Amino acid sequence: MGSRSPTREKTSQNGTVRLLPSELVDQIAAGEVVERPASVLKELVENSLDAGARRIRVEIRDGGSSLIAVTDDGPGMEAEEARMALRRHATSKIATLDDLGGIVSFGFRGEALPAIASVSRMRLLTRLAGRPAGHEIRIESSKIVMEREAGCPEGTRIEVADLFGRVPARRKFLKKSGTEWGHAIDWLGRLAMALPSTHFEVQRDDREAVVWPETSDTAERIAAVLGEGQARSLVRIEWEEGAGHVEAYVSGPEASRANGNSIHLYVNGRPVRDKLLRHAVSQAYRDILPRGRFPLAVLFLTVAPETVDVNVHPAKWEVRFENPRAVHQLVGHAIREAMGERGFLSEPPLAGVRRDGPQSGRVPSGTGQQGTGSPGDPTGKGDWLFAQNNDAGAGDRVAEGTAEERATGEGARPGSTSRIEFSKMRLLGQLKARYLVLEAEQGLVLVDQHAAHERILYEHLRDAWLDRKVERQGLLIPETLEIGSRGAVVLGESSALIDSLGFDAEIFGESSVLIRAIPALLSGTDPRRLVGDLLDELGQVDVIPEASATQTRMLPDADRLFATLACHSARRFGDHLPEAEQRAILNGLDAIAWAPTCPHGRPVAAHLGLTELAGRFGRH
Repeated sequence: MGSRSPTREKTSQNGTVRLLPSELVDQIAAGEVVERPASVLKELVENSLDAGARRIRVEIRDGGSSLIAVTDDGPGMEAEEARMALRRHATSKIATLDDLGGIVSFGFRGEALPAIASVSRMRLLTRLAGRPAGHEIRIESSKIVMEREAGCPEGTRIEVADLFGRVPARRKFLKKSGTEWGHAIDWLGRLAMALPSTHFEVQRDDREAVVWPETSDTAERIAAVLGEGQARSLVRIEWEEGAGHVEAYVSGPEASRANGNSIHLYVNGRPVRDKLLRHAVSQAYRDILPRGRFPLAVLFLTVAPETVDVNVHPAKWEVRFENPRAVHQLVGHAIREAMGERGFLSEPPLAGVRRDGPQSGRVPSGTGQQGTGSPGDPTGKGDWLFAQNNDAGAGDRVAEGTAEERATGEGARPGSTSRIEFSKMRLLGQLKARYLVLEAEQGLVLVDQHAAHERILYEHLRDAWLDRKVERQGLLIPETLEIGSRGAVVLGESSALIDSLGFDAEIFGESSVLIRAIPALLSGTDPRRLVGDLLDELGQVDVIPEASATQTRMLPDADRLFATLACHSARRFGDHLPEAEQRAILNGLDAIAWAPTCPHGRPVAAHLGLTELAGRFGRH
């Protein structure tokens, strides 16, 4: 007989049902609402806002692990009310079961303060307006250790020190202080965009980091948080249907981003991470943005409180709609109408062409993929199609299939080398400044100029990086780019990788980057867009890749970076190319290991055979 599990045996010996100690209950609650310092900041600031504060000051030290302090100009509390606020399920925001059906406040569970106090040292100072003195309470591990009358300004101040100090199992999961600061300021910025009439001051490590003054203009507050450069790309839209009202600030296709973090969503003023709304925004852009690109959007959805349930997540990040289909349509209609008015949707898609995936040919089986998945991707693996690691001697093998099959990717073996030579075909010219038209032995070959150039740049970037031979091109005049506090954190933590890619970029101030050089291979490309998209991609990488061919486990993350840089440096779909440049693309395809797609999965070439042409003209 096998031995029994020690865990199961312990459970059977201690199976008596009993109430948990209050300290343990508080720590369990802390596990639900206190994920990291940013979670503590969220709860404290939301309490201030629910109390009616119009001015809020935030202090953060060591990313929040040493100190998080929030001071507000709210009405303050009586001594007894302050003591009550530290008890579990004590709240001023709901009183009856019916109140759950129409919640308009940020918080309402009454768990945040006791949960936070159970994993930190807390100090609460509060003073009612007109009172000569205030009240101070100090708590350690859920126990009040000191209480007294104290001098303090009108309003409330809560300090949280030594977060998870007595819970080392939780504290070890905190990231570097810069990373935690990035999460905190990112959340605070998202909240501030929804509350332009509230004044925010933020202090980092005892020096002022951010001030967002009170304003009556939402667009002005968005510009203050996101930066003037990003705000200039936004247009305001307003739309109302039966499901609710949408006010949004959205970008056109020229200001797309490399990930969806630039989509900021709000429901009845509450910042949320809602998959339904995010999908509705992304779908509205599907005809004007390539896959893998996302808009910059700040979207405020207002619905009747009774039609949305905010009580589905302990930290209140998620919501559930009574009629999700109607909400999805409302958001989609609002954005598509705005895009249509500006002419971005004026060109209808070609009949039979899918906008959400490869437009012709088959994707070869065995091609590596990595990504987030999409409704059009039944595998759930996403759009990214990375180069395979070829076996030694693969370059000497002859590809299977005909030249035309290899040109379209049909019949090709992943990792094999094509014998087709694009540069040897007769170049007939450019079609609509989109495709290079070649005369092949058995028909026509169309080359997507953007996909082909993108693949060439991608392969060169990847090879140069692995060989540690990335050449730089210095800028005559350094460029400055606003990247936000979160972007500055990513830049600081990824400086070695960014340098190895051929960039010379350093943090300038709190939230800007000074760009002095870019990879020589990408010269002529907008340095600001390159660095901005690179930081977007790096923000999604958990493990920073190293420049080593043996680090295959990390290589897909590096591939994402190369694909992004190549895409934004390649000649665009619609660029008129001189004949010399057209031939350079064909020569470039012959000089790299053959791959039938660009790094995003779009076919590089398609074949129109003589048999098909004969059928079109009735010549069977």
